[in-house]
Amino acid sequence: MAILAQFDLVKPKYPKVDPRMEGFYSSTAYVNGLAEAHAGFIWREVNEDQKLLDELWGEGYLYTLSLWKSPAALKDFLYKTPHNEFRLRGAEWFLPITKPRVVMWWVDDDHIPTLHEAHDRLQLLHEIGPSREAFDLKSSELSIALC
Repeated sequence: MAILAQFDLVKPKYPKVDPRMEGFYSSTAYVNGLAEAHAGFIWREVNEDQKLLDELWGEGYLYTLSLWKSPAALKDFLYKTPHNEFRLRGAEWFLPITKPRVVMWWVDDDHIPTLHEAHDRLQLLHEIGPSREAFDLKSSELSIALC
């Protein structure tokens, strides 16, 4: 059975200690708790590898790497829970990224995705566009048809 791997990359506008980032950092545990309590949630990386992240994308990025039961479950969490309020405030805290910054792909239910894997999938999405191997929320319905 396939489950959904999801990777989301952001670049903060300001250093972590800047008061303008307080709203983001003070809500992180709350938002992570919302995700973990969601019926569609399976797993998220909690031991983030900042050194590897810096090597793969450059300094200053943050990420989320998680597993979900389906694109519908992820969309429900993103848009129909209090997470949506924080998502809508993203421009306050994060710089625009011109390349794709969110990627999803299907994995076996016993597979835990890695940061290297996420990097490769995001590159694939950027280079060839949505496919079964790398897609975004907009193209997630197509990925289900190809599954």
